Amino acid sequence: MRKMAVGGLLIVGVGASLALGQFYGGAYFDSRASTVGESYARGMADVVRSQGAANLMNSRAAVNMTEAARLDMENREQWTDTYFQMRQKNKEYRAAEKRPRSTREDWVRYAAAGKPQPLSPSQLDSVTGKIKWPRVLMRPEFEASRAELDALFAKRAAYGEGTWDEYSLIAETIRAAEQELKDMISQVPPQEYMVAKRFLESLAFENRMPAS
Repeated sequence: MRKMAVGGLLIVGVGASLALGQFYGGAYFDSRASTVGESYARGMADVVRSQGAANLMNSRAAVNMTEAARLDMENREQWTDTYFQMRQKNKEYRAAEKRPRSTREDWVRYAAAGKPQPLSPSQLDSVTGKIKWPRVLMRPEFEASRAELDALFAKRAAYGEGTWDEYSLIAETIRAAEQELKDMISQVPPQEYMVAKRFLESLAFENRMPAS
């Protein structure tokens, strides 16, 4: 009788422990599948997870390979461009070395070509110093410069040469006329602008030469 009582108490105690474990979320958990269907479902889930992980790794590997291929192609293109640029520069250098060197006579000819042409007697009368102005320089904007230069060149022709102050004043007046012409470049036809510009350059050149 006593043994039966003890056995009953043990059964009650175990049952209570299981009940409390379920109520409070005890640590005991049986991860084994309870049915064949559940076992199959878990197996398929593991297969799907494994396949997904493999696909992700393959995708990342493909991206890395594509990026590496792109960088390699860019490096090859840059190297090719640099190579051909260096070849072209080397070719130009060799061609320049083969050209004949400029002589002293060549440099004299180049300097003369860039020098303003003297005014013709019809443009500047060396006897009277009278100046025949181009049409553009006859505009009202140049009236003060024309009057100043007419007087100075007439005096220069009469006395054979002018003073340093007169030379400086002629040069300064011509520079002012050149600036005035430059300011109206958009208002003057290109051909007439160049005629006036060269005329002033030649007039400045005449000022540096001895009066005849």
